[in-house]
Amino acid sequence: MKTVFSFSTPLLYLVDAFTYVITMVVRAMRHTGHRRPLFTTSIILSILCFVWLLKQSYASLSWREESPSFSTNRIAKVSMLYGEPNRLYERALQSHSRHARRWGYPMHILRQDISVGFWNKPSYLLSLVINELAKPPEERVDWLMWVDADSIILNGAVPAEIFLPPSDLDNIHFVATKDHNGLNTGIIFLHVHPWTINMLVESLAYPQYFPNENLGRSVDQESMARVLNKTAGGPEGQGYKDGRVYLPRTWINTYEWTHAYEGKKGNLLVHFPGLEEQRWSHMSKWLDVIEIMPGEWEVPLEKTEYLNQTTAFWARLRTARETITLMEEKVGLMPNGTLRQIDEVQKTQMAIGELKRVLQEEADNVEVVQQRLQELNTIKESISV
Repeated sequence: MKTVFSFSTPLLYLVDAFTYVITMVVRAMRHTGHRRPLFTTSIILSILCFVWLLKQSYASLSWREESPSFSTNRIAKVSMLYGEPNRLYERALQSHSRHARRWGYPMHILRQDISVGFWNKPSYLLSLVINELAKPPEERVDWLMWVDADSIILNGAVPAEIFLPPSDLDNIHFVATKDHNGLNTGIIFLHVHPWTINMLVESLAYPQYFPNENLGRSVDQESMARVLNKTAGGPEGQGYKDGRVYLPRTWINTYEWTHAYEGKKGNLLVHFPGLEEQRWSHMSKWLDVIEIMPGEWEVPLEKTEYLNQTTAFWARLRTARETITLMEEKVGLMPNGTLRQIDEVQKTQMAIGELKRVLQEEADNVEVVQQRLQELNTIKESISV
């Protein structure tokens, strides 16, 4: 398998292929005794074929020469790969490296075992967050984007920044997705912030404090999930739930199932969790696609649904949080001298609590968030304070 890393490689390959085709046509003409018209036609068809292939190669590889439309140095990409050589994982990480170079992201890949098994991942992330915070503020990145080595970038035209919260939502420190098993840490964003240090330290320490708890197969992931679910402790004594947001999973963590890819053309990447030994054939298929014809799955950002969807997502979350703050203030001013007034206060508090819960646990469910927000707005319009 010839891996495509730059335009020059496929161009030379196509030139060689074209030369080979012409040579074979000439030999065939000589051998069969065909006359000039057929020979000329064959040459013309070969040239047209070559031009088409060259055009496709330019179209598919041109993204590597483009300058980012916006490069903010907000993000560094992070992964790990060590132990026995694995060519498929290496090729997958090369797709992330190309994406990082395109958008100006630093890329950190752990190549040595620094902890025990699953704990390498949170240990490495902790070291990177601490290292960034030790820098002057103007030299730091704002976020780390962790990507598992069994994920492949399909659409390099999508910058990772669009999935991050706007700067005014500065108390969000962990952006991730969940599936039927709960939190999936295959693709996550971590804010370079003391909050993240506390969360990672508690995640690493969790099995020491709770040695009798069964953390299942992915112990680091389950440990982190349980810490993130805490509503007490943490840097401000309120746990970590308010600092966590779940995005719709297929935006940044689109799965390949045994039967098909759940995404569509234009999606950022493909991830292969839970496929066991079937993972290799699926990864090989996708790697061949993006390396031979990188533009096959690339869609310009403005032609994807990402811009509208992410803008609406964060605007909805901002509105919901502002509504919660406003209604908490109103609750303190509501009269509660009668049973009816007490009932109204309790009803309002329940609606506030339910919207809070949805934002903490189900922000990825757009319909539920909108429904709970509407319910609280209805109550807001009905009270006079």
